[in-house]
Amino acid sequence: MRPIHLLTLLTVAAALPCARAQYGPAGAGAPAAPALKVATPTRGNVHRFVTQPGTVRPLQQATLYARLPGYVKSIAVDKGDAVKAGAVLAELDAPELILDLARARGELAKAKADVARAGAELAKSQADIARTQAEIALAKAQAHKAEAELHAAKAVAARAQAELPKAQAELNVAKLDFDRMTEGRRKAPDLVVPAQVDAAKARLETASAHIGVLKAAAEAAAAEAEAANARRAGTEASIKAAQAQAEAAKASQEAARAVVGAFEAAVEVAQAAMQRTETLAQFTRLTAPFSGIITARFVDVGAFIPAATSGNAAQNAALVTLMDFDTVRVQVPMTELEAALVAKGQPVKVALDGLPGKTFEGTVTRFSGALDETTRTMLVEAELPNPGHPLRPGMYATVRVGVEQHTNVLLVPSEALVMEKTAAFLFLADGGKAKKTPVKIGFNDGAKVEIVSGLATTAKVILVGKTALADGQAVNVQEGK
Repeated sequence: MRPIHLLTLLTVAAALPCARAQYGPAGAGAPAAPALKVATPTRGNVHRFVTQPGTVRPLQQATLYARLPGYVKSIAVDKGDAVKAGAVLAELDAPELILDLARARGELAKAKADVARAGAELAKSQADIARTQAEIALAKAQAHKAEAELHAAKAVAARAQAELPKAQAELNVAKLDFDRMTEGRRKAPDLVVPAQVDAAKARLETASAHIGVLKAAAEAAAAEAEAANARRAGTEASIKAAQAQAEAAKASQEAARAVVGAFEAAVEVAQAAMQRTETLAQFTRLTAPFSGIITARFVDVGAFIPAATSGNAAQNAALVTLMDFDTVRVQVPMTELEAALVAKGQPVKVALDGLPGKTFEGTVTRFSGALDETTRTMLVEAELPNPGHPLRPGMYATVRVGVEQHTNVLLVPSEALVMEKTAAFLFLADGGKAKKTPVKIGFNDGAKVEIVSGLATTAKVILVGKTALADGQAVNVQEGK
């Protein structure tokens, strides 16, 4: 029996260290109290999050095609290259366009020269109109002058004709007086002296000369009237001729204007043709529409690229794919049950399998507003800044969207919550022991839990975490945050 007692003693001795480790110092009859933190409930806001699978997309993406057929002359980028907006990515060789551009420029120059020539003709016709109008004005002035001279000559002739009877009467009186004086001198020379005879003769000669002057004046006035009338007729003919020239100049002006209009239209057509050709020539240089990263390159130098049309954007017409993911779009399909609750500005939390342990936070930036009839989901997007590009387009993401919010509610940290099936409990620090307390919970956002009922605002809630506690178990607590 001694060997058996010795074996028993050795077994008990070996078990003593384990017992000390489990129950504490020798003589202790209970497990050691675990050291845990406690927190006081707070009031605040909490969201209800809906978790859905999502995908990371670039903010902008474009596959760039050639607008013109041609051979790749040069390509300056490859996959992974960062480019700025407006940077030249590739150039195509299209010599036919250069010839077309030269021809368009020549046609434009010719059309402009035609416009200049037609403009000169128009200016000449306008000058002819001005000259003929001046000639008409001069002829009219001369006609008015001739008319005035005609009236003056007629007035002189009429006055001379009016004075002739009086002058004739004076001549007759003077002749009769001269005859009497001559007869009296012959019969009574002593009574009629020679001086009287001479005076009568002088009066006769004066009267006779006066009649001659009046007749000459009348004849001269008549001749002047005829000349003035002829001048007036000549000026009227000149006026008619100048008016005919003016009409011809106006017709020439209208024709010149029509020619100018036609040539100006030709200039516009040539200008449009040249601009079109210049625009097409610019398409031989493929530029970046925005800043980003080249994620795909489809061609090499020397390859023939067909023109991409609206009805045929074949893959062999593509040159490169450009993505901008300095900011990314996280797209998540929201189910029909939650779609009506989505609004801009709601919080979004994104976790990715490729980046374990990291959570990216943002807000709902936009949503489609309508459900896809095939999947019965609504597309929701959140834009996230992506410095350093840790988020890659195409990544699978787990997205949590805070679709509802309760405000000014009682909150405790999520690590204080203990769930047993559908029942929720908290452990409260009560006299150095853990007191298991059932509570009714509301929203749980992963960091804090809404307590609807069953908890006082002054309670000390134990942050259990992964520690297994029993109701009434001794705990060593310290104030937590």
